[in-house]
Amino acid sequence: MNNNNNNEVVLATSSENREEITVLKLKEWLNDKESYKEKLANFIYDRLYGRYLKPFDYNNKNYKSDYKNGFSIMANCCLLIETFISFTEEDFKNTHGMSERSFGVFFNKSINFSEFSKEGLTIDKYRDIEYSVRRNNSGIPQDFYENIRCGILHSGEIKNGWRISRTGKLFEEESKRINATLFLEKLENEISSFRDSLLEETDIENSTIWEIYTDKLEDIMDNV
Repeated sequence: MNNNNNNEVVLATSSENREEITVLKLKEWLNDKESYKEKLANFIYDRLYGRYLKPFDYNNKNYKSDYKNGFSIMANCCLLIETFISFTEEDFKNTHGMSERSFGVFFNKSINFSEFSKEGLTIDKYRDIEYSVRRNNSGIPQDFYENIRCGILHSGEIKNGWRISRTGKLFEEESKRINATLFLEKLENEISSFRDSLLEETDIENSTIWEIYTDKLEDIMDNV
């Protein structure tokens, strides 16, 4: 694991009391998961919401009218989707070389983003046991990945008729229009729901969701 010089690196800030959560603090919690179950479950929300979504919740009239932008909201949300799935799916602990596939699995499993799941990958299709290969994405998730995620992050544009707004429905398939404000809210709900799932588990030591989650936390500390 990381050396002692990295123990004071801040990994997140508590949304409840502004406590800085360091590598050392996270180690302490992981060594006694039962006692620190709530703090560990809150960690994913504190880390991901604070770093990716909180800036867009700034309640300032001038900011909202002159600076808040659906394009930048979607850029952060696309980065967050890949980060979030690394905490929830063992196959995607590191999404390097698997970014496109991760969007298919994420949209398919999420009840918050079912509108984007049409013809996309399931985790079983991704694993594709029958042919022993990793399947690429498909359907709307592939379209989203290529024209929203890659369009924004690689060339600073939305491509092939996709549009971003801050009003209307979450997703209008016919016009390929996304409401970025609702997309952000749904993504925050996704993180909150995962935190709730962690808290609902009664047997941490024999829980698959906790095993995948804590394995990711160990990985974070190893790579500080």
